[in-house]
Amino acid sequence: MEWTGQAAKGLARRVLQAGFLTGIVLWAATGLAGGKAGNVVVLIADGCGGEQYTFARWFKGRPLSMDHIRVGAVRTFIADSVVADSAPAASAYATGVRTSDNFISVGPHEKTISGVPVPAEDLRYKPLATVLEGAKLVGKAVGVVSTSRVTHATPAAFYAHVPARDLENDIMEQLVYQNMDVVLGGGNRHLLPANEKGRRSDNENLARVLEEKGYRVIHTREELLRIQSGKVFGMFADSHMSPEIDRPQIGPDQPSLDQMTRKAIELLSLDPDGFFLMVEGSQIDWACHANDPAYLLSDLLAYDKAVQAALDFAKKDGNTLVLALSDHNTGGFSIGNEKTGATYSQMKTEDLLDPIRKMKTSSMGLWKMVEKNETPRGVRDAVKKGWGMDISPEEAERILSLANRYNAYESPHYAFGEVLCPAYTVVGWTTHGHTGGDVPLHAFGPGQPAGVVDAPQIARICAGAMGFDLTDVDRRLFVESGKAFADAKIVANRDDDQNPVAVLDYQGKHYAFPVNKNLMKSDGKETELKGVVVYSAETGKIYIPKDAVDQIKKESGKQN
Repeated sequence: MEWTGQAAKGLARRVLQAGFLTGIVLWAATGLAGGKAGNVVVLIADGCGGEQYTFARWFKGRPLSMDHIRVGAVRTFIADSVVADSAPAASAYATGVRTSDNFISVGPHEKTISGVPVPAEDLRYKPLATVLEGAKLVGKAVGVVSTSRVTHATPAAFYAHVPARDLENDIMEQLVYQNMDVVLGGGNRHLLPANEKGRRSDNENLARVLEEKGYRVIHTREELLRIQSGKVFGMFADSHMSPEIDRPQIGPDQPSLDQMTRKAIELLSLDPDGFFLMVEGSQIDWACHANDPAYLLSDLLAYDKAVQAALDFAKKDGNTLVLALSDHNTGGFSIGNEKTGATYSQMKTEDLLDPIRKMKTSSMGLWKMVEKNETPRGVRDAVKKGWGMDISPEEAERILSLANRYNAYESPHYAFGEVLCPAYTVVGWTTHGHTGGDVPLHAFGPGQPAGVVDAPQIARICAGAMGFDLTDVDRRLFVESGKAFADAKIVANRDDDQNPVAVLDYQGKHYAFPVNKNLMKSDGKETELKGVVVYSAETGKIYIPKDAVDQIKKESGKQN
């Protein structure tokens, strides 16, 4: 099987051909300040719309940390849908290109919605350089923080390149070989092989690789707080971290989001060349999927503290751009529901807040209680204990019926909010999925935007503030092998299907490129590259960093 393909064109031309409803008019409307920043912090409240912020402000009882820096909104649609999923939404923020559903920082496929031009063929499935990779290339320290698995869609979009967000073993491998400085979140299972209680099918132990690379691999809050310098890979849960509302009970050794954010900034800011950090409040989205108002509030207010941590640093530093935004909205949340249709003008703060104050656990926590006694009595007892509601036997029966339906999606806990919010609260929900409205944009520091911003502009704002061009980064990281070595064949070495290697025989020398790693092997030597090797199974193309191409051609005497 040959892995080859036609040459990749310049990224700028591809972006223009793809279109994606961006352009000079919209760019001018944003009112960019155009300043340069030594550091950039991007904080993403996954799945959060404007009304969720309002709800959190009421509950907090004072302004949110980001209220005074709200500057506009972001249009979030993706190449093939009016309503975005996290993978392509975060990819737009990371790469400056709108892509397709499920894709992680690779070019879109040919099927687009009305009004979005079909992308150029050489853009399809091609890895797209990210602002994190660009920051690393110009010498900055880089990191990601999330309360999900760090291999989940949003954090992955800033460092990985795969055509499906569920390829988390490939994503983790790319993460380990990106040589980042700080990684904090969940997902330890994707570091370990199956025979060591992990999820890797390639028998690689990436935790051992990290230790060999000089990382401190840690697993508790106390370990994190003790670290003062060096590279750190914090894996605080086998899968996702605990919901903030449940963390004291089920994850007491896990750090909070603002603790992770403050430590990440502390470590990254030791680099004199500056840093780039992406922070995700991951579970705001899951709370809204579940129609769970208390879970939503606890994780959104935890995110609020993380934004405050970034602003505290930025205001003291004076050279840091902070962007706080959402990738899309989830749940169709509203203050007011069908029950309040005739009484909304008499709604008191107690009507809004008192039912929520009684909720002491997430809906996932409720379901864990119910699993011990899946009967109407068991449901009523769990809801009374966890949410402070005296519900009827009929409501309990309906919850069990819905839970059975949602169990097919591994989400039986969705039933609680769907049944109980309309009856016992004054908040409403329209869906368990995402919605397509614009999301609030908050910004502070040099180069901050203003106005209604198109999602891909976020990446260009970040890159511009840090002083590099994503087109140049793309050329340096992802050279299509068929263009670089038109007179040679790069073929798949299939001795181990779980660990594919691209093999090049060129001018009498043999080179091997393990896919998803930043390595080139030749003559018994191993060379670290400036980026990871990416193989697109959909197009059969291999992409390698330009420094590998330059070294091979120099050795062959054919360097341009």
